Amino acid sequence: MTKGKTRTVMIVDDEPGVLNLIARILEANNYRTIKAKDGQECLEKLKEEVPDVILLDIIMPGLTTKEILSAIEKDSRVSEVKIILLSAVHLPEAEEKGLLASPQVVDFIEKSFTMRRLIDAVEKAISK
Repeated sequence: MTKGKTRTVMIVDDEPGVLNLIARILEANNYRTIKAKDGQECLEKLKEEVPDVILLDIIMPGLTTKEILSAIEKDSRVSEVKIILLSAVHLPEAEEKGLLASPQVVDFIEKSFTMRRLIDAVEKAISK
């Protein structure tokens, strides 16, 4: 991780256990976290603070992933934030849904994942 500035990662997942586990992993690796339980809360929190990276679960109640990505792309304050999709959905399914078409989406992590895979993806996104 880059020395000096503490990087912030927003985690958006409707499963509290997953949300808290990812937050603990990132915080143990010197990242600050912002947690959101769904797309609506994600967009509300983005009005208050701009993270370096967003870890976005694909399947959640409420707003669809496409709606969340569209809202983020249209907001000039956060239109440069890197997004990593996180889901139990397999990559081909996400591609079929057009979720990887957003220029902000820089990676896709399938659940279940290793801590190393998560940290590597966040570090790579921040360095882009």
